[in-house]
Amino acid sequence: MNEGLGGKRYPEVRVEVDPARVRAFAHAVGEREGFVPPTFATVPELAGLAQVIADPELALDFSRVVHIEQSYEWRRPLRVGDVLRCRPRIEAVRTRGDTGFLTIVSEIVNAEGEVVVVGRCTLAERGR
Repeated sequence: MNEGLGGKRYPEVRVEVDPARVRAFAHAVGEREGFVPPTFATVPELAGLAQVIADPELALDFSRVVHIEQSYEWRRPLRVGDVLRCRPRIEAVRTRGDTGFLTIVSEIVNAEGEVVVVGRCTLAERGR
């Protein structure tokens, strides 16, 4: 992995929190309907992470990746009707031995620009 990419930002990804999508997500994760599960934050986050993972400049070998850590900081609950934008950026790229570590921060904001959730994901790329 390219350790010089710490701080790199990627284009925003837009995701609508529409009722059908929330129902399908709630059903898939075993939650009851009628509210937006907190884990729905993974929907916009994964849309943003896809850009990072596919970045040829990063040179990440996804076939060797293990997801090792995940955290969220909620500023308020997600709501049906929210139009969210995920702003992914690489927080850090580092190597320990033959394993690379990639930490990605995804700031998820609503249409007014208010930060709703901040996700932090760490991936490890196992040595060759």
